[in-house]
Amino acid sequence: MVDTSKIVPIMVGTDVNGYQMARSFHEAYGVKTHCVGVAPLIMTRDSQICDVTIVDGLKEDATFVQAIKDLAAKYGVPGVKPILCMAGDEYVELGIRNREALKDVVWIPYPDLAVLDDVYYKDHFYALCEQNGLPYPTTVVVNQQDYKQKVADLTIAFPVAMKPADAAQQIALDFEGQRKAYKFQNKEDILDMIQRTYAAGYDGNILLQDFIPGGDDSMYTVNFYADRDHNVRQITMGRQLLQDPSDFLVGNYVATFIEHHEAIEQKLIHFVKAIQYSGFGNFDLKFDARDQEFKLIELNPRQGRSAFYTTASGTNLVIPAVEELLFDVPFTETDYNRADYLWLGVNADDAVANVEHEDVRAHMQELIAAGKASNTLQYAADKSIFRNHRVKKYYDSYTKRFAEKKAKREQDGIF
Repeated sequence: MVDTSKIVPIMVGTDVNGYQMARSFHEAYGVKTHCVGVAPLIMTRDSQICDVTIVDGLKEDATFVQAIKDLAAKYGVPGVKPILCMAGDEYVELGIRNREALKDVVWIPYPDLAVLDDVYYKDHFYALCEQNGLPYPTTVVVNQQDYKQKVADLTIAFPVAMKPADAAQQIALDFEGQRKAYKFQNKEDILDMIQRTYAAGYDGNILLQDFIPGGDDSMYTVNFYADRDHNVRQITMGRQLLQDPSDFLVGNYVATFIEHHEAIEQKLIHFVKAIQYSGFGNFDLKFDARDQEFKLIELNPRQGRSAFYTTASGTNLVIPAVEELLFDVPFTETDYNRADYLWLGVNADDAVANVEHEDVRAHMQELIAAGKASNTLQYAADKSIFRNHRVKKYYDSYTKRFAEKKAKREQDGIF
């Protein structure tokens, strides 16, 4: 029987990513997670499965380290280190950068700094893909000095995708038209957005890519956990069905099927071992119907925002980390998730109404009718009346968001 007194989760972040980890710990072990963040967001506020500590200046190194030490001292068990989980790229970078200061205080189940730099910056990541024979979209890297000439010389067929190599730096800025990723039909619009991005203070590289055709349901996600010997202990692949309609959340998905694809999963497992990756991770891929290949888009050095599809479908996200770090369970074999399940980040009716393809819609309805569907934030064991009321309003707000997105597309002549 598991000694749950040794399981003390600390979570940096109070958003949906923070809640999904708290729920995974609670479902597996019945323990409460201790969250720390900069604001009391509705996902975790007043929750009965996690408490929340607000710390001003948390994104400063010294403040971050002290906050984690304080939580570990307050909630920790003598002789047992809490597990530190993090939501969002900035927090992950903080935790990894301060690993040395925290190594005797908490377990940090994320890659080391050298690996972080290799996978976090997207231009570095594509270089790794090239070295390891993994397919990725045709990419041109530009910077502040050469972007005008490289855009002029661009031979990638339109539409062209554009994204910053340093996503966290770009998203922290505030400028007109700002998004996590873009799709352009001409060079003039590319130049305009690059100029705006650099004028706003961004100083990293920018990637111009072949836009792989296909809608939301051509995108795939893979969440995994790799141990300290870089063995992938658990891996779950999902087919993304529907993207968040909010402009500021573009690239985040709100409906996912579990889909097991052996060949690409094996390639990813070998890639993780080759680059000596440890901890939670999340690949984003897109299926290219032109050559029938899954092409890598990025590797997030953390669990994905929608990673709860793993736990919801029966393969709890946090168990391999707990088994390795707290109970020294040796690696034997990879746990592959082969469930037929639907994860949702919005109300079921909104998800079904807004998917593009009829066959996808039909299978979603089958899974919902069979009770093989759920979302992250509505958890029967979390009985907070105030929180659950706010969560319901949050999910209900998506009806309006989808309608506004549809109206804008029709106005712009996109059908």
